[in-house]
Amino acid sequence: MKKITFRDSIRWNKESFKLFKKTPNQSLMLSLAYLFIFMLLPSMPMIQIFSIASILIWPIFLVFAVNFYKTHDKNKEENFLAVFEKIKPRLATLLMLGLICLIYAAMVTMVLNSEMQGFIKLSENNNELVTVINNFVPMIGKLILLLLPLLMATWFSPMLIVYNNYSLFKSIKSSIAGCLMYIFPLGLSWLIFSTIAILFMLSCGLLIGALASLFPAIGPSLMGAIIFFALLVITSVMFAFQYISYRDIFKSAKSY
Repeated sequence: MKKITFRDSIRWNKESFKLFKKTPNQSLMLSLAYLFIFMLLPSMPMIQIFSIASILIWPIFLVFAVNFYKTHDKNKEENFLAVFEKIKPRLATLLMLGLICLIYAAMVTMVLNSEMQGFIKLSENNNELVTVINNFVPMIGKLILLLLPLLMATWFSPMLIVYNNYSLFKSIKSSIAGCLMYIFPLGLSWLIFSTIAILFMLSCGLLIGALASLFPAIGPSLMGAIIFFALLVITSVMFAFQYISYRDIFKSAKSY
């Protein structure tokens, strides 16, 4: 690991956006694939079993996403099969990491299930926005706290498994250690990233409002399209940020 300063936090965000701007079309397609596989397919009533499979393969997809930005950062080109050949020897370990994610997510769901069901009933039967928000904020706060260990355990571990040849538990331990050791620069980067994302969404909202007032008939369609585009951009930049933070914190001759 190398020393990371607060100045690096700002640089991480700048470089994330630069990497996105370097390959905007491919980055958006990557985000589209992510949203389709991990959000749209699991939500379909007839194939909800895919939600289990999607969690299992999530670490594998993450390596593909990070490798995409790694190759473009190094001004190289790699096709799908070349990346898969890198992953193939570590496929079982990545699937085991996905299984751990699945078990942890199931435990979190069990802990918060009654609270989530209560919130759903409240939101359906209560028209007072303040009451709904007052119940939503504590619940989402608990969810974030419960998922934080999982986020730290998986932020770097898929890349450490493939690029650094770490074992499953060494990769998880190292990922958590990396997050804790650099919690302040990582936290600042997340704060900057989240603020930019929120401002971006607000800008999209203002644009939607202006367009809806000019073209009322197509306002709802424009709203959906612009929000979806914003989500694609945010997802792409998040993958780039994940690569850059891994690159700088776990930079090694073996993986590079």
